[in-house]
Parts: sequence; C-alpha cells; structure tokens
Amino acid sequence: MATNTQTPAEVRRIASGRDWFGFLTLENLNAVADRIRSMIGDGQRYTWVACNEGLGDYRPEVRTSQVAAKIRVDRRDDEHGSIIVVDTYGVWSIHTDIADQAAGMGRQPEFSLTYLKITRGQIQMEHKAPIGARLLWTVALEGGDA
Repeated sequence: MATNTQTPAEVRRIASGRDWFGFLTLENLNAVADRIRSMIGDGQRYTWVACNEGLGDYRPEVRTSQVAAKIRVDRRDDEHGSIIVVDTYGVWSIHTDIADQAAGMGRQPEFSLTYLKITRGQIQMEHKAPIGARLLWTVALEGGDA
C-alpha cells in the first residue's frame, strides 16, 4: 500500500480521467470508486448490460435509464474491499482481496478477482460469481455524457 506522501502512478492515472484497465485492488479501491462517482454519481443516466455465464443462454440483461442513488466503499478489514452501487433497479457491487496489480497476475480467477476497463463513457467489468460463473457487466453513459 502507498504511504500518505506517495500516490502510486496507477491511482494517479485512474484519477486523471484517462482510459485505464486493470484489476480492482485494495490499493486502487478508493480511486476506482471516485472515478465511478465522477461518471454516474451525479444523476447521470446510464445503461447497464449484464451477461452472466451461470444463466446458460448468454442473453444479455439490459437496463436503460439507470441512475445511481448511492455509491460507497466497504472495507471490512485490511484484506477485503467492495464498491457498492445502489441504482434505479437495485444493487450491484464489485469486490477485491488483492493488494495490488502484481498480486492479481497469474492468479486463478476467483470471486474476488475483478478486472476493469474504464473509458470516458463506459465501465466494463469482468469477474466471477460465488458459484464460479463468469460475469460480464457494462455501464455505458447515455445522452450527452457518452
């Protein structure tokens, strides 16, 4: 983890608003949450698309005109963290238990290993459900925000 006087380059890049991809980690958890807040936290409408392997048919679930009511970070301890979003439809969340990017490299995908790609108008998330099924989620800004 970074000290109070040193911000890792990865966290600076996430905060800059530039395109970023990588694992959700304990080191970047707050920066990713802040980036999500900047994209959908002020009433911006977005479309939520989910393709969940566990359902078997791979038909995407699409929810348009979603609005986030609350975005929060949950750090239960020094080894687990989550970003939780409450929106028009319900609740979605992403989780991590890895310290930094290096800790995620070569690790077998597990429930707590979340890979993100964040661009100006979109957040793509790939992770695993507790039963091991792959989850692919996309948040795409609508209207003039995209």
